[in-house]
Amino acid sequence: MKKLLSILVFCLISNLLAAQSTDELAARACLEDYMSGDGNRMEEAFHPSASMKYIDGTTGEFKDVPIADFIARVKANTGKIERKIEIVSLNIEGTAAGGKIKIETGNAILYDYMNMLKINGEWKIVSKIFSRQAK
Repeated sequence: MKKLLSILVFCLISNLLAAQSTDELAARACLEDYMSGDGNRMEEAFHPSASMKYIDGTTGEFKDVPIADFIARVKANTGKIERKIEIVSLNIEGTAAGGKIKIETGNAILYDYMNMLKINGEWKIVSKIFSRQAK
């Protein structure tokens, strides 16, 4: 009986780890679409109702931008900005996730914080906030 219980627990843990690994790979793929710098791939990463919020570094004013406006800017500038970009962290709890991304350009370091949801089995960024620091 103990052996059967041990096997059952092992199978349950294995299934949970496999599901977690699948979700992590899928959530990372979503973030990588965002990080690609390609406007079309980036558009796939976001839910259509997503928004971007930030504090303007010059005026100190709170900004709330529809994601379609942000994606249009990216599409207009694809390949024009050299940058180093990496996923710093990714935390997943059920159908919600948070990702932190570091972007370094020639004159600034940005930290993007992505809120993600697993919608109809697919990870999507539903909101983005960021901080920009001049070098």
